[in-house]
Amino acid sequence: MRERRCRLSTVLRVIAGLAAMISGTAFGQPGRFPGIPSDAKTIEVRAIPQAVHANRALVLWMVNPQTHPRSEDYPEAYTCPDETRGWFYRGPTRVSLVDNALNKTVNTVEIKIALVNGWEDQFDIPYRIQPKYYRVDPPLRTGEGKPVIMDLKDYNGDGQSLEFAVFNAEGCSVVATQLIGYSQRQDRVIQYPIDLKGEWYEGRDPTLLWLDSFLLEKPTHEAVRKYSRHYNSGTTATFEIRYDAVSERFRGTVEWEDDH
Repeated sequence: MRERRCRLSTVLRVIAGLAAMISGTAFGQPGRFPGIPSDAKTIEVRAIPQAVHANRALVLWMVNPQTHPRSEDYPEAYTCPDETRGWFYRGPTRVSLVDNALNKTVNTVEIKIALVNGWEDQFDIPYRIQPKYYRVDPPLRTGEGKPVIMDLKDYNGDGQSLEFAVFNAEGCSVVATQLIGYSQRQDRVIQYPIDLKGEWYEGRDPTLLWLDSFLLEKPTHEAVRKYSRHYNSGTTATFEIRYDAVSERFRGTVEWEDDH
């Protein structure tokens, strides 16, 4: 009986802790875990299923973000980049894995924009947007609503819905995608890298975190994503990529062809 009471007490503490985190997110309160600054803006909290790992949650947060509202006068006038950012926060963006029982941060990854010669430590997270790339649940106002950024799905084909995609429309022909999720094997939040072989433009690292259209493509029954992207430069890139579960990364090839 005493053992049962102890287990029940532990479960109640975990539930209370998750409820506090979710409540804090709903009211825009700052992060409450070591490793997350007290003045950080918590965007979302998503619990990892208990069957996968007890007392784990993903926290999406930003460092002192700037708020960028859209004009109320022309809600339908979305540019191509607006389709992935809408009304958005801009600033250094982080995803942390937290241990709710021990009240600690397990690890944190940074979402940065890829530049030709490095990284820019900021990202645009929509807080109101039309439903196209991100999931947006009703109610909608002028076709827009609050998005679910950490919409956990099974992107890597391992049978577990533990990953979410982020999107960055750099123009009308390029939508870069990145995959972030919980690694049960490592008990960490990770960014899934993509190793590409084949001709790639000069100076580009063959191991990528962002890849054009990648997560917008549905895999075949063999868990292979094979697709082509046409670029305004007059070239077409054909990608063939599959997931390597042992290394927890994607591997594939890219072939470039001149359209002329």
